[in-house]
Amino acid sequence: MKKLSALFMFALLSTGVFAQGGWTFDGYFPDSTSLRVGSGGHGIACDPYGRVWIQIYSFAVDSIFNGTAWVKTGALYCFNPDGTQASFSPIKVFTGPGFVDSLVGNTGRGLKQHRDGDILASHFDFTQKVDYKTGQSKGVIRNMPGQSAIANASDENGTIFTANVLPGFPIKMWDPQFSFLGNAVDSSVGFSRSFEVSADGNTIYWAGYTNHAILKYTRSDEFSPFAVTDTVLKGFDCESFVWHPRNTNLLYASSGSNNDLPNRYPDYATYWTNKTWYGWDHVTNEIKDSITWHDYFEGADARPRGIAFTPSGDTAYVIAFGSASYPPVERFVRPASSVKDLGMTATDYQLFQNYPNPFNPTTEIKFSLKSAGFTTLKVYDVLGKEVATLVSENLGQGVYSYTFDASKLASGTYIYEVVSDGVRLTNKMLLMK
Repeated sequence: MKKLSALFMFALLSTGVFAQGGWTFDGYFPDSTSLRVGSGGHGIACDPYGRVWIQIYSFAVDSIFNGTAWVKTGALYCFNPDGTQASFSPIKVFTGPGFVDSLVGNTGRGLKQHRDGDILASHFDFTQKVDYKTGQSKGVIRNMPGQSAIANASDENGTIFTANVLPGFPIKMWDPQFSFLGNAVDSSVGFSRSFEVSADGNTIYWAGYTNHAILKYTRSDEFSPFAVTDTVLKGFDCESFVWHPRNTNLLYASSGSNNDLPNRYPDYATYWTNKTWYGWDHVTNEIKDSITWHDYFEGADARPRGIAFTPSGDTAYVIAFGSASYPPVERFVRPASSVKDLGMTATDYQLFQNYPNPFNPTTEIKFSLKSAGFTTLKVYDVLGKEVATLVSENLGQGVYSYTFDASKLASGTYIYEVVSDGVRLTNKMLLMK
């Protein structure tokens, strides 16, 4: 047993050679035909009920009576997990204290779940905070009149952060009552469609996708100014972000599209997979997961414009912008883990030799965790390519066992690796068929 070599891990991180991290494509949502209008999808979010909120980039997804005639309009949809619409869906008009905002002439520009479960819905130049229980607006933010909004963000105190597509405009902060607090950043850098904020509100991850990387702005406390302190995920032309609801260290970010290809950061070689959302651990600076758009249309302008997880974190929805020639929303599921808790106390981190070894086609892998934490158990071939993610979840202190089935793999030597709480251990096993 030995620590994984730095060279091997550098190759994995810099090349983007990561398999679909245990996710299985589960079909189009709500079906393959009903949302194929306009220029495809532009926003997606999940609420605490597990319902899926969807925006389509189109002025004409529905109709509304304006007093004299029926006219085409945009709409905000809310779907139950079974694909039926919520009773208040589609939403075509927002009514709140002192305002009425129709979606006639207003296309969706981004969705994000607020930290309290409500939905931040951006349509052209305004953002509604929508009550996820009723579909009613709780208030509106008019960030920069006449300028396209993006998928906005919030922190655990309820502060809402807003920004715009075009560079040079400020990233603003608003309190939970929609009062302007001030600029977080006076002038944004690069074209953007989304960004994210840490739970404490002191870090901004800015995806000006024309920057070919993500800028990390930080401040020491709420009274201090933000400044760029790092550039992360170099090679990403990122258009969508979301935090994982269970493993809160993981920030999922899209790598690029046919329109804005990844791997273009100056003088820095990367090999990220196109149309893929990577789960990046912001604490360890490691890639720990990935989800790749299923229907990979080489010629289509399919841009990964949004990603959302159900509250349990085991179902993901992704949405693409660009065309009505393909279904805009895909669903992925992660089957329940089959790792076994052996009910034993652990005093150290250990990865035991698999048994039997050599094996064909199954073998048992045991490991112990000194402390609770997010844990992965993965298998690589001798070239460093990931061939299986066996465990990817929070585990408590103790000893665990996993029965690995290698029936679909070729004979040869494989490396298995456990990572938890910053500790990485590896071992070798031999498959002989």
